[in-house]
Amino acid sequence: MTELSAEVRVQVARWRNLLVDAARCGALESPLDALSHPHWEPRELQALWWLRSESLLPVGVLAMRLGGLAMPRLSRLVDRLEDGGLVRRERSVRNDRRRVRVRLTDAGRALADQLDAQVQERMARRLAPLQGETRSALMDVLELWVQALTVQARTAEEVAEENAALASVPDELLRASAA
Repeated sequence: MTELSAEVRVQVARWRNLLVDAARCGALESPLDALSHPHWEPRELQALWWLRSESLLPVGVLAMRLGGLAMPRLSRLVDRLEDGGLVRRERSVRNDRRRVRVRLTDAGRALADQLDAQVQERMARRLAPLQGETRSALMDVLELWVQALTVQARTAEEVAEENAALASVPDELLRASAA
């Protein structure tokens, strides 16, 4: 482990123990995992839920949302949803037909709305043991945590973009600017 303060180590140990205890209670299972439908597979239903949540997703992002699904498998999944009239593919850039995004159709949105109602019901059952103010305080803390994670992710993205830009600069220019 990296050099952490004693306070952070204690907090990490507490968090780890809380996660273990929450898992024992079944609270860490994704509410998306239990989605079911007589015609559609769970992973297809999860894809519809993510598309409902984010409107339009590049196929690579959708693959990540589905747990790092391999592209050939994702393509088959999107094919099936498209054949079923639930999604449509859109080319994001005219000159680069490899860039594809996926969007819900009206029928897909209707099914995704039903799925979201199932997800919200499961989430409500998990929050039910907490009462009003305590539940509200938990949501406030989680919002702060997600905001901090978002800032951290943006910073990492910016660094990666800068590194990619530097990698594309010819070595001669870098040597000249260093001199």
